[in-house]
Amino acid sequence: MKRKGRGMATIMFGFGYGEGFPDHSIASVEIEEDGKILIRTAAADVGQGILTTITQIAAEVLKVKPEAIRIIPGDTHLTKNSGSSSATRQTFFTGNAVKIASEELLGIIYHYASLEFKSNHVELGIKDGYIFRKGNPNTKLSYWELAERVKARGDSLKAEATFFPQTDKPDLKTGQGKKVYLAYTFVTQIIDLEVDTDTGMVEVLKVYTAADIGKAINPQNVEGQIEGGTVQGIGMALMEEQVIKEGITLNPDLTSYLIPTSMDTPHFTTRLIENEDSEGPYGAKGVG
Repeated sequence: MKRKGRGMATIMFGFGYGEGFPDHSIASVEIEEDGKILIRTAAADVGQGILTTITQIAAEVLKVKPEAIRIIPGDTHLTKNSGSSSATRQTFFTGNAVKIASEELLGIIYHYASLEFKSNHVELGIKDGYIFRKGNPNTKLSYWELAERVKARGDSLKAEATFFPQTDKPDLKTGQGKKVYLAYTFVTQIIDLEVDTDTGMVEVLKVYTAADIGKAINPQNVEGQIEGGTVQGIGMALMEEQVIKEGITLNPDLTSYLIPTSMDTPHFTTRLIENEDSEGPYGAKGVG
């Protein structure tokens, strides 16, 4: 006999390390000699898509296509600290660091372009990596050409930024604080499942998710995070168990320690609630 059930859960999750532990991210952005825009960051992409996200952020600020961006990720010789890829923090922290560095670089570009065009920066426009006079768009200069001329002046088109926000200490008596975390992500999930009362087998049929994650910079990545995390949760709840007897692990491999496969994935309906956060890059928060 099979019976159906429905469950609902709601979470409020503060992202970042929270008050009591320094939390920051450093990133640099520069124009390379081949015209590519180089981002240096120690942020580790472990499948959540942070490198795609910061590529989109830099491309938006600097008015280029994402293909013009190159990233050096996680090289301790070439990058500075970006913190861990945990605590739902990389989009907010490294995303902000990249955005600030890109905005500073854009200011440097306008400054030197004004010298080259002998025009005020408000008279200049930028599109697809080219600077031009608004009244005469055919007279233009590429980022690469500008970088060469700036190099001849003894300078470079490069900027570095640190995002290091402040949090508040909680009240010692009440344990409450106004800003113990920078902001919060809110998620509600409803799950429909079916239980075989004869065998005890449980099949998750449908998952409905509503997630307030701020601005979704890359909606496909966000949905992938939600769905992937949910499948991991299903595995923890229904499949994964380390069996130990007399100090010996009895299921030491993936043929006996089961994890979900594509055949165990339910149907997902995901709705992104984009309540933009005032401090996040373009209003983004985090997914988890």
